[in-house]
Amino acid sequence: MQCTDIDVLVRLIVRLVLGGAAGAVLALVLRPIVFATAVITARAVAQPLGDLLGQLPWLDPVYSQAALASLSHVDVGGIAVDGAPGAALHAWFGGVMLEPQRAEHALIRIILRPGSSVLGRLVAAALAHAAVLSTGLLVLLIGRRRGRPALVGAGLACQLSVPLAIVAARPSLTELEASGVMFATNALAPALILRGVALSDLAVGMSPSLVTAVLVGLALLIAYVPAFAVLAARRRGVGPALVTASVIVVASSLGAAAVPIARPSSRIVAAPAMRLELPQRSLGEVSASPHPTYAADRWYLEPRTMIPVSPSTVEVLGAAGQFELRVNGQPQIIRGMGLNTQYALTMTPEQRRAQLEADFAALAKLGVNTVVGWDPAEFDEALLESAQTHGIGVVVPFDLDPEADYTDPEVRAALTRDVLAWVARYRDAPALRMWGLGNEVLHKIVHPAWVGPQEPARERNAQAFSDWLVETADAIHRVDPHHPVTYRSAEDAFVGWVVDALRRRGGGARQWFVWGTNCYQDHLADIVDNWPDSGFDGALWVSEFAPGTVAVPDRPVGFEAMWSTIRRHPQWVLGGAVYAWTRNGPEGVDRNFGLTDDGAPVDGRSLAMLSELFRGDQ
Repeated sequence: MQCTDIDVLVRLIVRLVLGGAAGAVLALVLRPIVFATAVITARAVAQPLGDLLGQLPWLDPVYSQAALASLSHVDVGGIAVDGAPGAALHAWFGGVMLEPQRAEHALIRIILRPGSSVLGRLVAAALAHAAVLSTGLLVLLIGRRRGRPALVGAGLACQLSVPLAIVAARPSLTELEASGVMFATNALAPALILRGVALSDLAVGMSPSLVTAVLVGLALLIAYVPAFAVLAARRRGVGPALVTASVIVVASSLGAAAVPIARPSSRIVAAPAMRLELPQRSLGEVSASPHPTYAADRWYLEPRTMIPVSPSTVEVLGAAGQFELRVNGQPQIIRGMGLNTQYALTMTPEQRRAQLEADFAALAKLGVNTVVGWDPAEFDEALLESAQTHGIGVVVPFDLDPEADYTDPEVRAALTRDVLAWVARYRDAPALRMWGLGNEVLHKIVHPAWVGPQEPARERNAQAFSDWLVETADAIHRVDPHHPVTYRSAEDAFVGWVVDALRRRGGGARQWFVWGTNCYQDHLADIVDNWPDSGFDGALWVSEFAPGTVAVPDRPVGFEAMWSTIRRHPQWVLGGAVYAWTRNGPEGVDRNFGLTDDGAPVDGRSLAMLSELFRGDQ
């Protein structure tokens, strides 16, 4: 090779390197700008867009508002820059620029506040990645067409920064499930994906490395979509761009599968498992929580008190927004837990009794005083006896079919007979607290799918169901005046149907008829604060709650915030129940929200927080 050839090669390498450095800097600056812009834009349009969606009758009001909240609820706490420049920026602009160690060895990192939505963060990150990849791809194609090595290097480096960022974040099914993607897909297209399917179910048998490779590849493919849409519209550069993108996607996926990358300490998903049968061992001893205030769990070994074995007497006293729940004459706040188990289906009777005994012993130590469920087959004499043994009350469920024809008098009469037989079977159980007559039935009648026209027949069925609900609640109260009746609903979107039915029925106030609201979003605060204006002249309790669509490490703070919301109006809110105790449930979200698995905590820090909240509220 002649000297001139060597000079040309050296100049080419130098230009590629310098261009690559420039491309890396461009990506470093562009990514946080687009991310922050996406977050700010989502928050700015959330309210007006929510008002618009509320005017569209063919959209499910609960899921639409929940999706909007998930996309917009991302709180930026500040920006951290590593090293000495970061320390200087923090000293000058402490309100925005955070401590350099918060960057966790990245040059620049946007820090989100705990409780930010996983879905909102993933969407904003996808937009930022798409912007960087599109820019890099465009710069590379321009450099190739004009023979500018520096631009080729800049475009290539700009694109490579995205897979490096994705691989470093180590995407996981746990985080993706927390976004609610499977639940949303089922709500949009119920026939496409079964309600009980979770992402982890689809990945059964796959190695962790393969799962990571697939997630990285999908993230890159999604991020490349805008760039290829533009190129396809212009009908130029698609071939070279496709080759470049294919190489980057395949190489990044293989690299992610082959090279294990440790997560940063602040992204630890769960504490190591600990058996609940060992109350003398504190969760604080094994938890890797970044919130040490909540790391120590309060597990108690208290002597068991004598529990009355006569039928319980439960009352809701008061009126006009001032209510109190009394159990056997004593005031009580519902510190509840949802049991969406499948023990009766998957265990022998002996195994089931042993598991119930272990569960209720652990729940009692946690500070739970009430359990609530959905499947009547699970809530039988065996469960009521185990609950009573440990001093825990039960909201006994009766499942109602949303596809039934409630306009048919014979259907209504037969169903009422079944309900009264159910009441006769369990009304003398000492653990009984309330009759759970249906769960989210109106939601499923009026909105069987997220999107779709509302047929007049469905509205007539919803009205007929509401009338039947009130009539049957009255019938229950006549045969058992010692236990309240509750209807559990999706948030507060369907209160009006039952309020209208109460007016049609007449008969005065029904303090014993309690509204249960299921809510997983910040909208819980609106429901609780505005309940006296809802038109429902009765008490409220939160029959399902959990911090939905937030990352697992943020859930303890989310539980604390939601319990604080529940307890700030004790005059009309009777308490609440967490969803859910175990991953052993029929719903896909049970694998995501379940707090235990075969007796071992899968999210120890959340149990620690709930123990602190419940025990502190006694």
